[in-house]
Amino acid sequence: MKRLSILVTLLLALLSQHANAQDDKYLFNHLGADVSLGLEGLGFELAVPATNWAAVRLGMSFLPQATYSQKVDVDFGNNTTSNTEVEIEGKLKKTDFKILFDFYPIPRHSFRLTAGAYIGSKDLVTVNNKEPLPPLAMGILLGDYEVRSDMNGKVNADIKVNSFKPYLGVGFGRAVPSKYRLSFNFDAGVQFWGTPGVWITRNSTYQKLEKDNIDNDDSDKFFDVLSKMTVYPVISLRLNGRIF
Repeated sequence: MKRLSILVTLLLALLSQHANAQDDKYLFNHLGADVSLGLEGLGFELAVPATNWAAVRLGMSFLPQATYSQKVDVDFGNNTTSNTEVEIEGKLKKTDFKILFDFYPIPRHSFRLTAGAYIGSKDLVTVNNKEPLPPLAMGILLGDYEVRSDMNGKVNADIKVNSFKPYLGVGFGRAVPSKYRLSFNFDAGVQFWGTPGVWITRNSTYQKLEKDNIDNDDSDKFFDVLSKMTVYPVISLRLNGRIF
């Protein structure tokens, strides 16, 4: 976060110097706002021009939470289930704040290059038991794998990504409409969120699960797929408006 603040400060200082020397009539002379819909979910932004060839956008995006419930076997140790089940709930959620810098290679043209970052929570998928485990239970069985509960009888199995996600992309449309009050923008790019990791309760502690800890063909395939999901695609359509 500190490095991002320094980067933003330096970039704005450079843009300000350039604007004062050549194009100062464009520096923060308008304010725009937009709403977006796409693979990153719903989004909201504020934007200001920083010269005729650049703009800065600040906002947030979120995927509406998706929830899934399922009954799974309870683990009483040594893979003993005693035909007892408990309901678990999985949640998919993604919320990020973002700071993006648009660069227009051709002044007064709508094509742009975008760089910046999304900053949000690490948890992408969370799995917990909805009801207390029965007495003497050690945890639950997800497929053939034992997930132990913590000291309070709660089971945690989560998929995490990096909270800081650099972004690169392209798009069409001005962040702040100049000719009309409203305009449509299109964005396409990727968030670099790192290799997703699986975290579970293990030996009464919450820790990252490594592929080498599991001797299971299905688990190997799962980790192989997970290791390739290092970026998240961003494709969105935005409705922009100029406030002043």
